[in-house]
Amino acid sequence: MSEPEVTLPLPDAIELFSDLNEFVVSLDRIRSRIAFADASPQILVDYMVDRELFQRLARARGLVGDAVEAVIGDERLEEIAEEGYVYPGNP
Repeated sequence: MSEPEVTLPLPDAIELFSDLNEFVVSLDRIRSRIAFADASPQILVDYMVDRELFQRLARARGLVGDAVEAVIGDERLEEIAEEGYVYPGNP
């Protein structure tokens, strides 16, 4: 028996790919600049704010989450979310 498939509308998939490509390439370049003392870690914060990284990642999570939820249900999706790593907040 084959695995169920999750589908996204093509415009959403294209936007997600474009955003993910930007994030991977840009974050790699920022990491390299910081690692070689060519720049301050502030460039990471600047990039995140200037490019609305949080909002765009939240949108990506919502699109993928909605598509996955349609196949596996809300409870299982919530379990998956709870199983993943989350950076600890303030002590």
